Amino acid sequence: MNNTTKRYIEGLLTSDERVIKEIYAKLYPKVKRYVISARGNEDDALDVFHDSLMYFMTQKDKTENILSFEPYFFTVSKNLWKKRLKSRVTTNEMPTLVDKETDLSLFVLEQTCFDLYVEKFNQLSINCKEILSLYFNNLSYEDIVKEKDYASVNTVRQRVFKCRTKLIQLIKSDKKYQKVKKWR
Repeated sequence: MNNTTKRYIEGLLTSDERVIKEIYAKLYPKVKRYVISARGNEDDALDVFHDSLMYFMTQKDKTENILSFEPYFFTVSKNLWKKRLKSRVTTNEMPTLVDKETDLSLFVLEQTCFDLYVEKFNQLSINCKEILSLYFNNLSYEDIVKEKDYASVNTVRQRVFKCRTKLIQLIKSDKKYQKVKKWR
């Protein structure tokens, strides 16, 4: 964890107004740009930004594994916005009321799953991380063969399978997974 990340997290946890204003000045424009480009407006961006701040303030125990605050905060904001988009009513029907606490609770659960995935993904070997990153970014097996200089598509398939299996084992063997599994 770098000094800026540590300062931002401590500032949020202690409600340091100066730090919160600095985070706002630095990150709100990026969140706003993303939300507006993804079918939102300025009010939506403000809501997402504030909910992201609330996430950090309420999830004190999850902050110790954050390596870099800015990309993590942006990912939280992005995930919140995607969740909101899914729940929006796209027809002329009467909108259903959404309990913000329940909505935030579900988001916290999803974010916990994502955090666990990232934590376990980072425990994989460098080679596995590279292979799975290419695979999860929809690169074909043939392209991975070219990219990583493997002998054949079969070799890549086997490597992807072994790395995914290892990742799944790491996740399922963690105590946090057992807790999350109970709530899903």
